[in-house]
Amino acid sequence: MHYNPPAMLKRPVIVIALAVSALAQTQPPSQPAQSQPAQPAQPQAPAFTLKQIGKGVYAAISGRAGGNTGFIIGDDGVLVVDTFISQPPARDLLAEIRKVTNLPVKYVVNSHYHLDHVAGNAIFTEAGATVIAHRNERAWVRTENLKFYQQNGATPTTEQRALVAALVEPQITYDHALEVNLGSRLVRVFYMPGHTGGDSVVYVPDANVVFTGDLGWNQRIPNLIDATTSAWIETLDKMIAAHPDATFIPGHGDVASAQDLRAFRDYMAALRASVQKAQSAGQSGDALTQVVMADLKPKYGAWPGFERLGPLNVQQTAAELAGTKKLPQIQTE
Repeated sequence: MHYNPPAMLKRPVIVIALAVSALAQTQPPSQPAQSQPAQPAQPQAPAFTLKQIGKGVYAAISGRAGGNTGFIIGDDGVLVVDTFISQPPARDLLAEIRKVTNLPVKYVVNSHYHLDHVAGNAIFTEAGATVIAHRNERAWVRTENLKFYQQNGATPTTEQRALVAALVEPQITYDHALEVNLGSRLVRVFYMPGHTGGDSVVYVPDANVVFTGDLGWNQRIPNLIDATTSAWIETLDKMIAAHPDATFIPGHGDVASAQDLRAFRDYMAALRASVQKAQSAGQSGDALTQVVMADLKPKYGAWPGFERLGPLNVQQTAAELAGTKKLPQIQTE
């Protein structure tokens, strides 16, 4: 386990839209014509919905705040899992925690480095929490996140670079696994490969609850920008076998069961098989994408993100299978 002392950071308000993540996207309201009466504004969906999963275990299921988060209450403190896509919903989450308990928020575990899971870290470190993550997450949080502003050849603005540079890095990092004791309540954090190469899973044994981060998606098309799908499928097989009766808090989508994770695992297996078949037939580029999308649509076309993220899933999986996909550089000692 590596310890890095926290740096004092100013708290920017971060509002980020990930082009390649399954985030809720809202369009600005159109202006009514002058001859028409103004229509009342439609109420906005909540940033997240708080659900109690077990004794002292809560999931914050995102509506428009990026990835899901949650928290675990022990005897002497609270551990938070992920911190949303920006600071305002993270501040709201802290307020919800305060409604449930006055115990200090001691720890935040970042499941991985992506913006929609770490951008609210500062809210909790300023409240006294220490951030924990896999050591690769520390190396990537202020570097790899810039690529989400570089889609379609775009260049990050000065403001966007400053936002990424100000993201709070983990102060405690680990390689394989660690245990956090919240008084008598044990929380296990362990590394599993697949989504980014720096993914943490959080397990609460006495509640039989698993926070998967983005290793788990419930009826959602995933973000595969950093993925190694072969390893990811193996990870899901191991997770399901180890926790067949657990309640899972996925990175995106509603609270899930092992059956839901298996359905997601089967999506990635189907994606890989279809891409392999098309490549074996000599197809590539747009033709390959169209064939695979048509193959997957009957079963997965209703999943949110299919039309937007599906083509990216196909292209990125094709690059993975061809050995040309660029992945974040794994850190070595």
